[in-house]
Amino acid sequence: MRIAALDIGTNSIHMVIADTTPLGTFEVFDREREVVQIGRGSFDDGRLRAEQIQRTSQALARFCDLARRHDVDTILCTATAAVREARNGGAFLRAARRASGVSPRVIPAEEEGRLIYLAVRAAIQLDEAPALIVDIGGGSMQLVVGTRDRLLLATCAPVGALRLNELLEPADPPAHDDLARMRRRVRRHTAEALERVREWKPTRVYGCSGSIHALAQAAHWKDTGQALEHVNEFALTYEALQRTTRRLARMTTREREALPGIDAQRAEIILPGAVVLEHVLESLDAPAIVLSDYGVREGIVTDYIGRHGREISRLAAVADLPLRSVLGLLGKLSADGPHPQHVTLLALALYDELHVIHELPDEARALLHYAALLHDAGTAIGHDGHLDHSYYIIRNGGLRGLSAEAIEIVACVARYHGRRRPRKRDEAYAALAPAARRTVRWLAGLLRIAEALDRSHYQLVRALRVTRRHRGISILVSTRHDARLEIWAARRRTALLERLIGGSVRVAVDPSADTRRRVAAPAETRPAAAANGAPLRATNGAATRPAPPPISARAADRARAARRPPAARAGSAARRTPTRGA
Repeated sequence: MRIAALDIGTNSIHMVIADTTPLGTFEVFDREREVVQIGRGSFDDGRLRAEQIQRTSQALARFCDLARRHDVDTILCTATAAVREARNGGAFLRAARRASGVSPRVIPAEEEGRLIYLAVRAAIQLDEAPALIVDIGGGSMQLVVGTRDRLLLATCAPVGALRLNELLEPADPPAHDDLARMRRRVRRHTAEALERVREWKPTRVYGCSGSIHALAQAAHWKDTGQALEHVNEFALTYEALQRTTRRLARMTTREREALPGIDAQRAEIILPGAVVLEHVLESLDAPAIVLSDYGVREGIVTDYIGRHGREISRLAAVADLPLRSVLGLLGKLSADGPHPQHVTLLALALYDELHVIHELPDEARALLHYAALLHDAGTAIGHDGHLDHSYYIIRNGGLRGLSAEAIEIVACVARYHGRRRPRKRDEAYAALAPAARRTVRWLAGLLRIAEALDRSHYQLVRALRVTRRHRGISILVSTRHDARLEIWAARRRTALLERLIGGSVRVAVDPSADTRRRVAAPAETRPAAAANGAPLRATNGAATRPAPPPISARAADRARAARRPPAARAGSAARRTPTRGA
């Protein structure tokens, strides 16, 4: 499974794209970073500036486009201090959604600290003794205490590098008084948080933010004349940090920009970051800080893997990205039971049997597959109106590997799998191209019959075949037990298919047991030739595909063991519902 995790910080946006592994870990596939400074100008009045909202939203859209081009299965996005504190943070969230299709999740400081802890624990082997993790962002500093097994403390202080630089406005280069004011403010605003940290008596200090990495790069260049190639577990000593801070304080912003590894945006705020880190190490009498190359975004990935391990293991075996995405959405909704799976088998079998009649393009079979799996997704919201709920969920469920038109087709097929007929007065349906509307009509006509053939949700219909007859077709079904309810329901759902074929559709029990056809397996597990349109052959006048393998009987066996005797159930159903002769 491939995951994209984005962290919208006060100073910059970071994204990591990672592939999960069978061991419950991940491997980084790609990284991206852009300095957008969404918090710039917001610290005085608590309002994000329109220019920064636009700039950040556009950057987020580019990142999400890149993630989608890399075929990620899910995009996770968080926003931290600047958006969390802003009075108009909602304006940014709406703009981000419009631009990227992703809604950032604004997380509290404690949750940010927890994600930082998960990230560092995934990058560095912590031990049983408490350790402090420091993350100096643009708006705040996170202080996290934990061991290899447990998070002990997550707190923060409003001494982010961009915040300090904007509120104090030091000269360039800063005067002695400017530095003194900065140190006084840092001491005052970190006193409470550091006191809470001291109570745990941490034995080591780790750092994971861009400010700390930049300071380590500057110190390493000064000491060795070379770039720091391996950030993870590099130890920046307190003495080296002091030398670097004094050196940076004597430089203008332009001179800092010329330092190797320091870009223009970082050069502006690296000195406040150095002052904060120096105070933390001095207060705790720490000889050094050990760097971690994982931060909040890697913590997001680690957290997702921990909470979705079973789902990831199940999806890992599915090679098809859209199908993997559909199954992932079903898992989120807890809607992946035997009913949607069996309806999918029945719908695909009908599709294959009628292939010479509908003559839909090859990709339509996959769209039917996805729509059948998701046809009842809307019941996660409520049964009443669940067809429209399914449409909304499919359109907004973040399905990957499908075009916008393909997602619209899948959503419309799910919406029309009941008695409602597709009509041009439905705005979404009318907006589709004529060929796409034809696909929707055919797939909905097939899906509504397939869904009716599992009306009881007991998977009683085990196989079907289609035969031609004068002015119409017959759908002949083989059943495990008396399936009068299913046949009655299917007969009530034939109207749309009858309009499409220009004839009648008859649903009946297959009287010929020796010519029964098993229901086709999904395309993911079928031989490639059959899945991609193998030559048709005629059997008793009906156009059919080579017989696919039988479906598993386990689902029906479990249902049969859990319910009362089928004869009693069928008898009561017959008393409740009218039947019609075959």
